[in-house]
Amino acid sequence: MKVPKVKGKNITGAGSGDSYSVVLVPNEMLNYIKEKLGNEVLWVYDDDSNELFLVKRPESYTDALTGLGEDMWKNAGGVDYLKRERDEWDD
Repeated sequence: MKVPKVKGKNITGAGSGDSYSVVLVPNEMLNYIKEKLGNEVLWVYDDDSNELFLVKRPESYTDALTGLGEDMWKNAGGVDYLKRERDEWDD
């Protein structure tokens, strides 16, 4: 299936002066998204890359985030690192 292009339009919020974008998503594309990701989808916009990501909503955020950063903490020294940091708070 060929995914249709989506056009956006920048508008200004009523009286607020804030600018935001409205994106009209064709039904064909919504059906495609539902087919691939299900009915509950997170629309995540990355300001750095100016990209919009569609992510399937996890059944459990706890399960989805468990272990995130595990390698970073191991590389930093794990529990010993945290103990050293907390000891510095007392100084």
